[in-house]
Amino acid sequence: MPGHKLFFALRPDNESAERIARVAAAEREARGLAARLRPTRVFHITLHYFGAFAGEPDAGLVDLASRAASEVVRPAFDLAFEAIESWGGAQVRQHPFVLTGGQGLEAVRDLRDALVERLVAHGLAAPERDYEPHLTLRYDKHVAAGWPVELPGWVASEFALVKSPQGLTRHDVIGRWPLQP
Repeated sequence: MPGHKLFFALRPDNESAERIARVAAAEREARGLAARLRPTRVFHITLHYFGAFAGEPDAGLVDLASRAASEVVRPAFDLAFEAIESWGGAQVRQHPFVLTGGQGLEAVRDLRDALVERLVAHGLAAPERDYEPHLTLRYDKHVAAGWPVELPGWVASEFALVKSPQGLTRHDVIGRWPLQP
């Protein structure tokens, strides 16, 4: 049985994911970079990462995480990206090439913080560090200079608990929690 990663995420609808991929691929190609991206079916913004598990994620953890998620009450929101960046230093083999945003992702940060608050209230660990919300487009062997971009994301109307089997480029949604209209 393959291992799994477990995380909470915001996921774009199919139409938004395809639009984001078209714009990002064209932006990369215009700069002489490979246009090939990760499959849109795995596009997401991670809200909380629980880690990688040797087999299936622990059922008790999934239950606690689900209960915590059900207590998060936040409004739905528009999100947008403001830059395309390449992350990682010389010691990194695969550099994430990502969409990021300042103000356009502020509501993502607020949702992440509210979710972490509920997870901690249920006895689960807070992340070791804050991270910049982002959507990974691909992994590259080389770092490339970033550039600004105005790219609408989607209306985040729900968040999901996802398990991802190692090496299969697949996301299996365990549960979904709506954001308030």
